[in-house]
Amino acid sequence: MNTRLTLLAVALAVTGCGDPKPLPMAATPESSRAALVGALDAWKAGKTPQDLAAGSPPVLFVDDDINRSKLADYKIEGDGLPKGTGYSYTVSLTLADKDAAKTRAKKVAYTVVTEPRLAITKEDRQP
Repeated sequence: MNTRLTLLAVALAVTGCGDPKPLPMAATPESSRAALVGALDAWKAGKTPQDLAAGSPPVLFVDDDINRSKLADYKIEGDGLPKGTGYSYTVSLTLADKDAAKTRAKKVAYTVVTEPRLAITKEDRQP
């Protein structure tokens, strides 16, 4: 009987039966906002995702619009909100078609993490 209790105790210890620890934040509000501003400024200046990935520090920027449109302007709406290990930002974009003849407004949300690698990804949700 003692052997069964010992085995049960070991099994519970190995599987971690306690409350799960939250993941540590992989960004600060300051570092994530600075990274987002840097990436959006680079897009506005005509940089591609490949340019951002080859930069120092390298930035993974995931938004299909960067391949289809020019960024004419942007405005970050308010402060970032914690999301996962990063921060989520709502951004109003003014996008221009490739020849800059027409512009359109679009509101998107980005999640930004800065550790272990700087990554900015467009969220699926509409802000």
